Amino acid sequence: MQEQHLSHRLVLFLCCALIGLTQPQGIWHIVPMLISATTVGLLVFYSDTRAQFLVAGLFFVGCVLYLPLCSYIPAVIYEVYTKERRLLPLVALVPFAAAAPLGYSFLQNVGMVSALATILKHRTLSFASLRAHYLSLLDTTRAMAAEIKQQNKLVLERQDDAVRIARLSERNRIAREIHDHVGHRLASAVLQIGAMLTLQPEQKSLETLKVTLASAMDDIRTSVHDLHESSIDFLDHLEQAAAGLSCCQVQRSIYLQSEPRLEIKYAFIAVVKEAFANVSKHSDATVVRLALTEHTTFYQLIVADNGSRPSADYSKGMGLRSIAARIESLNGQFLVRTTQGFEIFITVPKEGNREASRS
Repeated sequence: MQEQHLSHRLVLFLCCALIGLTQPQGIWHIVPMLISATTVGLLVFYSDTRAQFLVAGLFFVGCVLYLPLCSYIPAVIYEVYTKERRLLPLVALVPFAAAAPLGYSFLQNVGMVSALATILKHRTLSFASLRAHYLSLLDTTRAMAAEIKQQNKLVLERQDDAVRIARLSERNRIAREIHDHVGHRLASAVLQIGAMLTLQPEQKSLETLKVTLASAMDDIRTSVHDLHESSIDFLDHLEQAAAGLSCCQVQRSIYLQSEPRLEIKYAFIAVVKEAFANVSKHSDATVVRLALTEHTTFYQLIVADNGSRPSADYSKGMGLRSIAARIESLNGQFLVRTTQGFEIFITVPKEGNREASRS
């Protein structure tokens, strides 16, 4: 836009200079050229409307007092013309009338170049307005596109969550069906065979069938256990626990690359629920930080608040002591810090002693 203004000024100033050269002034042609150049420079420099009015008014008065300046009226009209000041160039009619002695041809040339200056400035301002409107629409379009993209992402995430929840619910239902129907029927069959063996202990085929059914029961029990374990939405339990803590803000930081085994899930869910319950009952905290991080060989869980009062007493609280016992059964470490607020720090190895954890 500035380049366009500059090119217009150069063309108009050249036209005005050519009109001025038609007058027999000799070496004095340089005087109106310098005065008009100074006037145009001042109009460009001052953005204040009053200052521009003063400079343009002084120039038009100078045109009346020194008629050769009239040839540079178009250059000044280009600078003072705006859409809000469309009638301001009419002030140039006063020096036009005073320049009548310079001849009709001079006035005609100045009038034509003045009209050209008005048209150029009007088109430049219109183009600038359209460009600003276009840029505004472009920014609005980009913002709407970003918003639509974000909404689509949220919709896809909700759809994925719905599919995941449906899949977990179906797994849980299948596990219940197997446990309630197939498992009970197999257990009944094992009991019946046991009763038959009591009456006929010499039947070796019944003993073999009992062993086979018992093996099938173990396989079904393992399958049901695996289905039930995979149907537990670990992160959803943590989110529900955080949503239930309404007394303060919960800052969550969870980084998991694999699914913890069932014992660790139950332990961490119990820790988080117990910690949040203690905060809501005993602490004056305003912020609680929940951080769960998976490292190479262990999981790390931190629940910390910024309260001035401890949210629990480790020496007396049954909840914390039971949690400590559960973490120790997983070969983990359980620490409590009270330096800045109340903090529970837990680390549990990924591959712990499963027999110890079951006991």
